[in-house]
Amino acid sequence: MMAPDWFAGATHRVSENAFDFLKRSVEEIEKYPKYSLIHFAAAIELLLKARLMCEHWSLVVDRISQASREAFLSGKCKTVGLDEAIRRLRKICNQSIPEEAADQFIQLAAHRNRLVHFFHEAGVKGAKPDLVEEIVKEQCNCWFYMDRLLDTWEDEFVRFDQEISQMRWRMKANRSFLAVAFERLKPELAKDRNAGTVFRPCRSCGYEASRVHKLSNLLFTASCLVCSLSDTFVEVSCPAKCGATIQIASDLDSNRACEQCGHDVTASELYEIMDTDRSYRSINCAFCSSNESVVTHGSTYVCTKCVSCGDVAECEWCNELQLGDDDLEFSGMTGCEFCDGHPEMSRFDDE
Repeated sequence: MMAPDWFAGATHRVSENAFDFLKRSVEEIEKYPKYSLIHFAAAIELLLKARLMCEHWSLVVDRISQASREAFLSGKCKTVGLDEAIRRLRKICNQSIPEEAADQFIQLAAHRNRLVHFFHEAGVKGAKPDLVEEIVKEQCNCWFYMDRLLDTWEDEFVRFDQEISQMRWRMKANRSFLAVAFERLKPELAKDRNAGTVFRPCRSCGYEASRVHKLSNLLFTASCLVCSLSDTFVEVSCPAKCGATIQIASDLDSNRACEQCGHDVTASELYEIMDTDRSYRSINCAFCSSNESVVTHGSTYVCTKCVSCGDVAECEWCNELQLGDDDLEFSGMTGCEFCDGHPEMSRFDDE
């Protein structure tokens, strides 16, 4: 069933506003960093709301039970905040939004709120270069995650292919502001390399300044000294036994093909390689909403689908073990990524 014209038009306008804010943001970064960050944060929130509206317009209304088409079209209804938009995308639309992405978006929104309500040096025209660097870092990290979400939402934003391509190009250009930070760090990077520290190119800013930390012979974390992006990856021998080593990054769309023989590493193969427990407990991943994809690897747990790692917790209602959601204290009532909690609690959702 096709969406009514008014609904499609409203969704389109929200998306248009989002990309307009993004465009303004990258143009303002040097002279007006305050407004650059404010517009960037607004764009991220609007893109999440536009994705909600692709399911149904009422999902962006604060209290769904009181949703009114007339109030919605007139702009008089209160819409959801960023946190709730993310929750509904996960719980209602079954969209996988990594926890680190949500954290980055929420951090950006908090910074935006401080700029709006309190004096901030970024509000001064032509702010100091180091302050511009900090804002570019936040934007780079947020765009890193939003860009990957837009890839998965290709069908919903197909009419904005050109705007997305332009934004990707503009963000690459804006990363030039981080070149100063990279130059400043070069002596430290050289000293650390001489001491044996390994660095790899950062997936966000592109500079070879992401410090690698070895968790095991297979599992590694990396943290960029330029833009602060944290990452996880694994290095495994090719299961096809061609002798090559395959590096798999923490991303559902990460390339898992062996450069030497072309073999694609499957989740089950990665599970077998990384499993150090052999109990084959059923553990889900809340980061990517995958079922039974998490393997015990030494003292930590790793998802074989998205390569996120960390501790696991148990839902008080469905008793599912899961990676990526360690705040399950009230899950008996509110549920978790894989259940809705006690059925009697659902009637309070919109009260």
